[in-house]
Amino acid sequence: MGKELLSEHVVQALCRTLVHSIWQGLILAVLTGLIMLLTKRSSSAARYRLLTGLLCCFTLAFTFTLIIELSNPAGAVSAVSGNLNHPINLSDLLNYTLIYIQDHAGIVVFAWLVVICLRSIRLMFGLYALERLRRIKTGRLSLQWENRLTLLAQNLGIKQAVSLLESGVVKVPLIIGYLKPVILVPIGLVNALEPKEVEAILLHELAHIRRRDYLVNLLQSLVETLFFFNPAVRWLSSLIRAEREHCCDDIVLGQTQNKLGYIKALVHFQEHQLTAPGYALAFGGKNGGMVQRLERIVADHNRSLSKLEMIGLAILLAVSSLFIAAKPGNSSELISKTNKTAPLSPELRNYLHNKELAARKRFLERKEAAGTATKSEALELLRYTGETMSPELRKYYQEKERATGRRLRAEEAARQRARSKDSIP
Repeated sequence: MGKELLSEHVVQALCRTLVHSIWQGLILAVLTGLIMLLTKRSSSAARYRLLTGLLCCFTLAFTFTLIIELSNPAGAVSAVSGNLNHPINLSDLLNYTLIYIQDHAGIVVFAWLVVICLRSIRLMFGLYALERLRRIKTGRLSLQWENRLTLLAQNLGIKQAVSLLESGVVKVPLIIGYLKPVILVPIGLVNALEPKEVEAILLHELAHIRRRDYLVNLLQSLVETLFFFNPAVRWLSSLIRAEREHCCDDIVLGQTQNKLGYIKALVHFQEHQLTAPGYALAFGGKNGGMVQRLERIVADHNRSLSKLEMIGLAILLAVSSLFIAAKPGNSSELISKTNKTAPLSPELRNYLHNKELAARKRFLERKEAAGTATKSEALELLRYTGETMSPELRKYYQEKERATGRRLRAEEAARQRARSKDSIP
């Protein structure tokens, strides 16, 4: 199905790139774990830059791999060609899996594109719903709070205009928009909290604006849409979102010097944090990171890897070691070994032999359809289909061969006449 949308070469290149992104994701996960372990005493801004840069490097690596695969029409999906003496072992299983993916590249790419389209529709619908929050049950706050917001924005070095609205829909303060940002706060917030706590909340949202987090969050959502199948990307993305909130927390604490008041504001919105829209930057954060934020503020140190994350990294390292021990090769090497006495399992030998026959048959069928097949190629195709050549078809190829002979003789005679004319003084 994917081959009907794209050319076969593009489909194969995309499929190979997606396969490569799996082992690239293993490297990404290991590097992410090292950053989390080695930067425990670093600032949240430094960790955020490292993690974001790592995600950018992975995206660039995927793009670079795709360009290489598109420029290499003879490329093949990496496979493993280790010791295959036993009918069933790790190398045999990997070979079957990777060759199967290559043979069904059209289905793989089509499924990937379908999921991307569905997730993109969801993303656009979420952004549309988010923009509607500007106009649904909103109203302006008092002039006093608008002036206070302007002063806080100036203290943070924000030059663009920022609007402040009360909303009857949102449950937690959040920010919408990049070019014309709007801070939405629940109705009654300014009356329910102390003024210093309200200022801390506004400072947190202004910190997102100063750091341009809304735009980065949108780009991050696009990357998650493309690599929805890669657990390493999803893990890294969740860590980036957590460090983004930590960066804003540090900015607020640096401006207010009121740790206790800020903690009280965070606790106040803990029960409402899960109701924040998916693509907004909410004060309470998302993904259950509130407890980690509170622990970090109280203890004044960064989080490291949890036990579950350590176990996951250990499993990834073990899987990577198995891949390395399997001595990676490529599928062309496997195919070339089918004609030797190499220790291939009978099942894999038969599978690769049938694969070569099917590829040869498709090649001959294309030549037959284009009318460029010779008599020997037509006979070979008939052997694959189990049919015999009819008298009419045999006469057609005989006439074709005679016509080809006449054309070649005519071209040779024309060349002889041209040489004769050139030799006359």
